[in-house]
Amino acid sequence: MNKYPPVIYSDHPEVHFEYRTAARLARVSEEFIHQCEREALVTSRIMLHGKKGLCIADVCKLKRIRYLHEDMGLDLEAVDFVLRYRNQIQTMQRRLDEMKKRMRQKEREHLNQIMALRRRLAQIIDGD
Repeated sequence: MNKYPPVIYSDHPEVHFEYRTAARLARVSEEFIHQCEREALVTSRIMLHGKKGLCIADVCKLKRIRYLHEDMGLDLEAVDFVLRYRNQIQTMQRRLDEMKKRMRQKEREHLNQIMALRRRLAQIIDGD
């Protein structure tokens, strides 16, 4: 079993991996990481010891990029489009989920108001 030591010498609270380690984790070459960085698909950070590193989110993103590029045959420009479109869909899904949550809350509030009005009406009818 291979071990991939995280680099903890970072000025960022997330764990970052040196390119060599990130490449092994994502099963890509370091040159592929450089290509992705040039295309602004991933963003590296300079770590305290001076080497560039990628966070785990970017390593996961590299895996997705590799899949789209190698397995699906998309060039990096198309991969960028797919990833941006995917992010937009996820953002819209979060917004939709939030709207559904607010609608359920409003529905509960309205049902409570209806129940209160029914109780008041029953009291008025019983009082007559």
